[in-house]
Amino acid sequence: MKAFNLASLIVTMVLLVGCSSSADTVRYYLIEPVSLADATNGGDTSIEIVDLEIPQYLERLQIASRRPDSQLVFASTHQWGESLRKNLTRALARNLTNLLGTAAIGTPVNRLSSLPDYRLTVYIERFERGADGYVHLLARWQLIHRETSETVVNSSNEYTSERRIDAWDFAGTVFAMSGLLGEFSQTIARQIEASQ
Repeated sequence: MKAFNLASLIVTMVLLVGCSSSADTVRYYLIEPVSLADATNGGDTSIEIVDLEIPQYLERLQIASRRPDSQLVFASTHQWGESLRKNLTRALARNLTNLLGTAAIGTPVNRLSSLPDYRLTVYIERFERGADGYVHLLARWQLIHRETSETVVNSSNEYTSERRIDAWDFAGTVFAMSGLLGEFSQTIARQIEASQ
């Protein structure tokens, strides 16, 4: 009888360890550039993304979300695959490349060899799933024309996902974030096209 209880205990422990290790598996995510159907051909337009900043609370690997009591929650098993700031900069550059039909998009990591036509600075104030279940992107940005040194745009834009996303649906959250960054990229591209 004792041998049966011991065997039963060992089997139970193995099952519990197996369940806990699979539940604790860390999943990694990236913001992806989006396919933008209304891409135009901007020819040789060149843009330098001078800087893209995010709030300090987003500068960690754990994906952040908000609760109704203004509390931030960080998911320990759902994390960014790299620095969110670097990921956003790269995805924004790719989106602008697709929208404007130009490969001349510089970043802090990959500078252009010549002076750009436009210099872009972005500060993302908010970028996470909110307490209301929607994903929010709030960004301030400035676009400066090189030849005139004039500020073409100094703006703040806010974007919200079309649908609510469950708190546990991190893949859906990140997919919505990629879509909102795509919308923001379209706003920037339209301003560049309008100023030419």
